[in-house]
Amino acid sequence: MVKKRDINKRATFLKLKAAQRLNIAPEKCHIGHILLQGMLEDPNSLNQIDGATDARETNISVAMRSCRLASAMVNSGMEPGDPVIITGRNHLDLAIPFYACHFNGYPLCGIDPMITAADMNALFPYIKPKMIFCEQENVQKVKDALASIRCKAQIVVFDDSTCDLEYYIKEKNGTERNYRPAEFDHSKITAWLMLTSGTTGQPKVAIIPFDTLLNGVCCWWTPFTDVFETTLVMANLQWMSALMFFVTGSVLGYTRLQTSVPLTPQILVMLINKYRPNVTAWTPYLLGQFLVAAENVCDLSSFRYIAIGGSAIEKPLYERFSKKCGAFLYLVYGMTELLVPVFDFDENTPFGSTGIPSTKYQFKLIDNDNQIVDQPLKTGELWIKGDAFFKGYLNNAEETKTILTDDGWFKTGDMFYRDEQNLYYFVERKRLLIKHFGFLIAPLQLEEVIKRHPGVLEACVVGVPDPECMELPIAAILKKNGMKVDPQEIFDLLKKELPDLKQLRGGLFFVDSFPVTPSGKVHRAKVKEMALITPRIMPVKSEVKH
Repeated sequence: MVKKRDINKRATFLKLKAAQRLNIAPEKCHIGHILLQGMLEDPNSLNQIDGATDARETNISVAMRSCRLASAMVNSGMEPGDPVIITGRNHLDLAIPFYACHFNGYPLCGIDPMITAADMNALFPYIKPKMIFCEQENVQKVKDALASIRCKAQIVVFDDSTCDLEYYIKEKNGTERNYRPAEFDHSKITAWLMLTSGTTGQPKVAIIPFDTLLNGVCCWWTPFTDVFETTLVMANLQWMSALMFFVTGSVLGYTRLQTSVPLTPQILVMLINKYRPNVTAWTPYLLGQFLVAAENVCDLSSFRYIAIGGSAIEKPLYERFSKKCGAFLYLVYGMTELLVPVFDFDENTPFGSTGIPSTKYQFKLIDNDNQIVDQPLKTGELWIKGDAFFKGYLNNAEETKTILTDDGWFKTGDMFYRDEQNLYYFVERKRLLIKHFGFLIAPLQLEEVIKRHPGVLEACVVGVPDPECMELPIAAILKKNGMKVDPQEIFDLLKKELPDLKQLRGGLFFVDSFPVTPSGKVHRAKVKEMALITPRIMPVKSEVKH
């Protein structure tokens, strides 16, 4: 019989135990108290494993190291509300400042370690960090970004013994003895500063307060009540899946498996076959790449739950993976600003639907005339209202006003329709729609048809400016290994399946690989840049256009 665990009951239990241990009122306990109490309740269980080295660390070790660091940060003058940036690969030290920030009420911003200097310089004016944890390869970028805003901050370098965690703790007299997590206003102090730009725009920083985070963690895990042992983290702390796996480990009592080296299909096979994880998260693009490279050499039978998100998954890929893996595939619709899943999705949800709207929130679809769509099968932008979402963009009132209405509606920027059973279906990101002669073309629809060709592994359709028709749709296509693809076959396939309006008027070109975001999504903005400079193949009887 499979054991069950309710995260809401577990969080309440840990909150009461923490309040009792510290002799404070339960309502003063925040998620930092709960995380620490979860580790203390089960001190000898494994908290984390680095699959690259097989290094392991127990709950009590992580708890004590995190308390010592938190103590040192307090001794240095840090106060609740002071922003902290953490950037690094998924080694065992990464979790220590992560937990210390939650203990002390420091807004945490996770940044991909591969960030460019330009992106870091663009972010620092918004975040204004008081402290940065990074690796040696990023120290100069950090210093230059701080100099650009004339700001001073403490810098701890994970892989430099002259200024690493242990050096800093010793220098600041950090100790776990008599350490207590900070007390502060949970509704006003920010827990997470989440970078958000998807695959198309400049990064913004979404604000997630402490009380919103605790509610969000519970919402994420409420549908999943089976007790499991190990989660596999594929992303870094800039991304939602990694943040959620890090923050819920001690609450649900599982071990977090990660790797301090870049994740390749070969390393992923080793991690899965050796450690037998039960839960993970994949993007459709990375899942497709993994299956091509490793589906016949990897035993996926240990998985129970797999979240698939970041973009829509095509039915052939879904069916192919389902045959290889018996886990529940949670096709989650989400975005950074929402924090939580907003649709009820289960085994009975028909493929292609995001599910039925959760009763916790209000929903409406808005058409191009700003009117409510009240008929089924009509498309509109999804607006949602509720108390579980982000509270705006940090130091960016202008962007906040474009996405949050005065009466609290969040404009997702995503086009949906609903059917007669109130099941919702994602159509496309509003800003990705290609404007062609006054009509709107959804790239996703063209991509789905192109990928039906047996020689196509992946496709990305983007729009490029055109003086006559506003935008031209162009396809970048990645062929399957060793396959030959006649471009005219692609054009003929589209002509057969879609109306004349929805054809590749801008042509197509082939790529050896796609640029991807650190979270594993095709980077559409970079594909669009490629489309502007790459010679394109046009249908027969058309000239090659540059």
